[in-house]
Amino acid sequence: MIVILNFNEEVPAVKKEDWLSGIRTIFPVSISYIPLGLACGIVLQQSGFNALAVFFTSVLIYGGASQFLIASMVLSGLAAFEIITMVFFINLRHLLMSSTFAKRLSKESPLFTMLFAHIITDESFAVNTLKFRLDSNWTTEKGMAASITAWLTWVFSTVAGSLLGNTFTVSTVVMNYVLTAMFIFLLVSQMENKLLVWVGLFGLVVAVLMKLMMPGGIAILVASIISSLFGVTLETYMGKKGGAVHES
Repeated sequence: MIVILNFNEEVPAVKKEDWLSGIRTIFPVSISYIPLGLACGIVLQQSGFNALAVFFTSVLIYGGASQFLIASMVLSGLAAFEIITMVFFINLRHLLMSSTFAKRLSKESPLFTMLFAHIITDESFAVNTLKFRLDSNWTTEKGMAASITAWLTWVFSTVAGSLLGNTFTVSTVVMNYVLTAMFIFLLVSQMENKLLVWVGLFGLVVAVLMKLMMPGGIAILVASIISSLFGVTLETYMGKKGGAVHES
């Protein structure tokens, strides 16, 4: 099957009300991106990246974990092939996350779809998934506005961090609190039924156990896969028991 992309199609304009709705929705995430982005920019600057390089890293790769990893691996003197390979596998989950919106984006232009997929992160994916499921008025345009807001916040924050890298330092303790608070917000905002509560608790226990047994990045990946399988199994079981999945 041959798929022909018509790049002459216009990307639908995002209306002002869609921008405002998207910005309001993603605001807590964007706020948490600022100190993390500053820290990421500082670390990249200290590993030898100038502001322009940091800018393109944030625009093209757009992954906090990947960018922190790049800085660490560069400082460790690893080869470019090793860095590229690690970043590829870390960001591979973005392909899976963006593919879940394929049906909703089926009527959008190729450019709109590619941009929407490119700027999907863990946080914007969680927000969009929640809004699409619970808010009948949530559209792909609002989702795009939310994702672009988070993206631009991250880009400007990392570039600012690279420019201020020789002057300011960001406490890693503060970074850890901000990152934890952001993911707690995303988790709690999705706790709408018993299924999600049980999956969340199961995932918490599995993540702790995996962290004790494996390196950090691999532990989180394995815990995510195990928790997802548990969620699918539990949803199937609860469905067979009488459709109690969506009970609050």
